[in-house]
Amino acid sequence: MKTCCIALITALSLPLAAPALAQVAPDAGRILRDELNQPPTLPGPSKGLDIQTPATTKVAPGGPTVTLSAITFSGNTVFSQDALTAAAGDFNNRPLDLAGLRELADRVTAVYQQAGYPFARAFIAPQQLQDQGTLTIDVVEGRYGNVNTSGDAALAAPAQAYLQNLKPGSLIESSSLERTTLLLSDLPGLSIKPVIKPGAASGTGDLDIRVERGKPYSARMGIDNHGNYYSGQWRTRADLALYSPFITGDQIDVSALYTEENLWLGNAQYSLPVGVSGLRAHVGYAQTAYSLGNGFEGNDGIARIASAGVTYPLIRSQRSNLNLSASWQYKRLFNSYSYGTTTERYHSHSVPLTLGFDHRDNLGGGGVTYGGLSWTHGKLNKDDAVRRGDFNKLNLDLARLQALPAGFTLFVRLSAQWADKNLDSSESMALGGPNAVRAYPLGESGGDEGWLGQVELRYAMGDFTPYAFYDQGRMKINAKPSQVSLPSPDETRAGAGFGVRYQTRSVNIDGVLAWRTHGGAPESDTHADPRPRFWLTASYLF
Repeated sequence: MKTCCIALITALSLPLAAPALAQVAPDAGRILRDELNQPPTLPGPSKGLDIQTPATTKVAPGGPTVTLSAITFSGNTVFSQDALTAAAGDFNNRPLDLAGLRELADRVTAVYQQAGYPFARAFIAPQQLQDQGTLTIDVVEGRYGNVNTSGDAALAAPAQAYLQNLKPGSLIESSSLERTTLLLSDLPGLSIKPVIKPGAASGTGDLDIRVERGKPYSARMGIDNHGNYYSGQWRTRADLALYSPFITGDQIDVSALYTEENLWLGNAQYSLPVGVSGLRAHVGYAQTAYSLGNGFEGNDGIARIASAGVTYPLIRSQRSNLNLSASWQYKRLFNSYSYGTTTERYHSHSVPLTLGFDHRDNLGGGGVTYGGLSWTHGKLNKDDAVRRGDFNKLNLDLARLQALPAGFTLFVRLSAQWADKNLDSSESMALGGPNAVRAYPLGESGGDEGWLGQVELRYAMGDFTPYAFYDQGRMKINAKPSQVSLPSPDETRAGAGFGVRYQTRSVNIDGVLAWRTHGGAPESDTHADPRPRFWLTASYLF
């Protein structure tokens, strides 16, 4: 992937209980939770490797035959004699012509290639055979000849270090070759083309990776109505990523968001490779300032969030990927209510550990499963006896995109959170919004523990994708209801609707109409209750 981002989320919850259906002012924690929490995105397919295998000649059936009593193998180190004999199949007591003998060798070749040795070949050298004789099959398992990078000299030299595990003379094995080339392709600002072709020596393959400078940046501008009514529903956003600005493979990400109610949010991050194993380190800083409107004038605040961490690809392949990330986050918030008559400050430390994954398969018409599992331990320093102190929470976000016949695809998603205590709003989840139950406003039904399910049936029409959907979720507002004076009951929200997406290389537009099906009127935003609720986002990639 060419970009990397950290969800930097913080919050402050109002120390006042609010009756149902009463307007509750958003605070910094809820605002950042709603603005920055995003579902996992579908990873793009990885670029394949060009393997130029030696050509084989076909043999026509017919001609003299021979009956074999045994087969021996020469040159094999990966598989035993018994394993290859079993792979060759039944050969006893049946006459075999030259085409039949070649088929035995081809079966051995297939076993090697299915096990991840793309350059391995089994062949039959000229030999004297008699009935009830022994056939010798020679195996060339395929080893590296030359292993080099070429292209832009300033990039090829540092890229060569990534090939240190692919040594001349070692076996050409798909998983290590694939991991190495994909880790190189993941470096921001590089465009690579790996080719492996027959080497000068028999049974060898030469690997050449051509490295060129890719696009040095990407920029996106967008507008949407995905914000909160009180802090600004209509939002403008700009994102800029710089690839390899200082060293090979580093990246700078900067984003800014501004709403119609003068809320602004800035986020900056720097990441770079550490060694050549795929490990990356990152540091980030985010800051927001808000000033509420629409009945909550006089409420404002600011939040500052710093983070640092590392990410490592445990598995990197075209079919499956598994990434482990660990980070440290420090959050410092200030809120002012009623033109400064009441103020509140607090901070927290947390350490999220996350496993992110994706897997492509051929189930049905083919599909991809992706998502993440994270555990967060933190400590809240706040004047709140119920929520302050150590906390733990577990988050799961799992999605599946399944191909169906006739141009249809099915998307399903499950998101859930568990907590060991009542949480500050910065650590909570919510059921409403454009990425949740779309029939409800952003931030609806925020709580400590809950789940959210989404189903979409999509149909591809060129650049347009119309879809129908159903969303439902249930929220336990307080993980420990007995610890609060006015515990809230569990809440269920559900809705259905349809939308259409338009997407080209540069333009992305998504419009949604959603109707409530269960849960009643919204409580987080009582100024209006549109039915259907309309969401719109549009962006342009430069």
